[in-house]
Amino acid sequence: MNKKILHLNFSDDGGAAIAVIRIHEALKKNNYNSKILVAEKNTNHNDIFCNQNSFNKFFWNLKKKISRNLKFVFKSKNKNTHTLSFFNSNILSQIDAYDPDIINIHWIGNEFISLKQISKIQKPIIWTLHDMWLYSGAEHYTSEQRFIDGYNKKNRNKDESGFDINRWVWNRKKKYISKKIKIISTSDWQYQNSKKSLLLKNNDNYKIPLPIDLSIWKPTIKKDARNDLKWSNNKIYFLFGFSDYSRRNIKGLDIALDLFDKFNKVNNGNCILNIFGDIKKKYLNKENVNVLGSIKKPSELKRIYSASDLLINPSRLESFGQIALEALACGLPILINKNTGTNDLILCDEMGYVLENESDSNFGTLLEWFNKNCLANNQELLHRKIKENFCDDVIAAKYKSLINEI
Repeated sequence: MNKKILHLNFSDDGGAAIAVIRIHEALKKNNYNSKILVAEKNTNHNDIFCNQNSFNKFFWNLKKKISRNLKFVFKSKNKNTHTLSFFNSNILSQIDAYDPDIINIHWIGNEFISLKQISKIQKPIIWTLHDMWLYSGAEHYTSEQRFIDGYNKKNRNKDESGFDINRWVWNRKKKYISKKIKIISTSDWQYQNSKKSLLLKNNDNYKIPLPIDLSIWKPTIKKDARNDLKWSNNKIYFLFGFSDYSRRNIKGLDIALDLFDKFNKVNNGNCILNIFGDIKKKYLNKENVNVLGSIKKPSELKRIYSASDLLINPSRLESFGQIALEALACGLPILINKNTGTNDLILCDEMGYVLENESDSNFGTLLEWFNKNCLANNQELLHRKIKENFCDDVIAAKYKSLINEI
């Protein structure tokens, strides 16, 4: 009999939530008893549970405000999310009520559960890394090396001041995170970071990518997609997407705009850059740049991927790259930065181009690659490569091997 798996994630909305739901669906298709427990529910998904009364919701909002307003005791140029995981919640009682065989922890920001409470869980735990938080301090992404050496007084970043919250949280993790927890890294970049980290290097670490449902994410003939969108067949279309404008630096929006300007110049102004996500037009009032807004429906996004010529996805730090995976599944090549989790998605030359660094000056090589691969009809090749390596059945089989060890 297949084991009962309970996934823990703060919400059923956002990038990590999409990943959790995709893992859940892949397991269900392969006959696993899988459920998801969240603190905030925004969808009507039948397998997602949220048992919060008005008091609990009020208390959670209060905890969120406290944990997100650390500027009074701590100052840093790192504007990525910081999580304390200090305040207790009612999640433990809900876990006990469901009585799972295995718990799969995902993104637990916004004080979803405290580190101390996690240490009290008696069930086997798998922890899927969606960012760098588990092996870092309070920060969810960092370019510093403290997670390798340990957070001590001597290696603190000079850009930080006030109480060293990162060191405080890291020490709590050192105290409460068990070496018995099995770690899932979704990319080689994440796997290498985890194995180098002082906190997780002695945990069992597995590399399992995120899955994608290819019955949904598949190519539409480019000409047909453009006709549906009323896009010109004589223009070159670039695409950039992200979920949150506040994360524009980590997602490399400035790099994308610079590269687009270069492409547009050599093509005599015949290029269009479409940007989707949580961003307002006033932030990008620029010629040949269109803001599409937030797109929720996969059918609409699939059409946009299929109609475009290149996804510019130069994140400076990226655990995996779900937008890139969706694009490739729809036959759209990708452009990415070196040394991120998205590198794992490029399995052949036709699938993507990797920038050696942010100021990659060899634009001629990039242009040659673009003309050869992005203007060719490689949709089916890209889709087939994704099917061979990232479809639900492939990823579920990897989970099965891990689950059978527990």
